[in-house]
Amino acid sequence: MIKLNKKLLIIRNGEISDISEIEKIDNSLKITIDNNESFHKSKALKLAINNKNVIVCALNTELIGYIWYEYFWGYIPFISLIRVHKSYHRKGVGKKILSFLEQKLKKDQITRILSSTEEENKEAIKFHNNLGFKKCGYFKLENWGPNKELFFEKHI
Repeated sequence: MIKLNKKLLIIRNGEISDISEIEKIDNSLKITIDNNESFHKSKALKLAINNKNVIVCALNTELIGYIWYEYFWGYIPFISLIRVHKSYHRKGVGKKILSFLEQKLKKDQITRILSSTEEENKEAIKFHNNLGFKKCGYFKLENWGPNKELFFEKHI
């Protein structure tokens, strides 16, 4: 049992019924994408949930964070998104969700995890560094802003 501010924190696999709450988390962060991207994200999110690649965090019954991960080359886990509702930033929620994922991966004998963020996102870079990730490279995309994505690796 995990507690946050004397309330029960539940971390579990995501379910299709969580999608509207996941969207509320994104909205709290003022994340906007166009309709075409939104359609594709929704479709991909459903698939990720069905594949058990989304972990959600609820405080009592309110969803407050999630992590969405995939696999590079079919076997290296990569965090696609880790998001926490704006109201719960800097309270250890992201760390708890990541720890849950790491324990899940360790059971499958996975020893490392990858993640990324934009070069300009200093908060996310600090988050990764504080949780033991090490910068391991980057790639640049044309016609995509911001166009430099930093990659991080963590041995678990």
